[in-house]
Amino acid sequence: MSISASTNETETARTGEAMPVRAEDELRQEAIATLKRKRKFAKDLFAYVSVNGVLWLIWALTDRSTDGGIPWPAWVSIIWGFLLAVDAWRTFGRWPGSLHRPITEEDIEREMRRLQPPGA
Repeated sequence: MSISASTNETETARTGEAMPVRAEDELRQEAIATLKRKRKFAKDLFAYVSVNGVLWLIWALTDRSTDGGIPWPAWVSIIWGFLLAVDAWRTFGRWPGSLHRPITEEDIEREMRRLQPPGA
């Protein structure tokens, strides 16, 4: 018995169905990457809240003038918040995974239905 046959038999015994070893390895790597992205996002979110809290506290305890504009810490909060929102979309949304998966026949048919003019 070869090693790959043994591995496939182990997969069949564990899951009840055979899963190609390569597909399982790719899925495992994708799962690890997703977990790393989620951990990184949690750290980035903590840094965002901490740093912005300190900046707003400094602004509140010192000048607090806006000179007719928005307070200076708002620029940091807005720009960093936008970048954090994009990171959240990448981390928790379908964006990265959906771009890397193969195009299926179902995807093609759905797109064809979408492109079809109404009433055709």
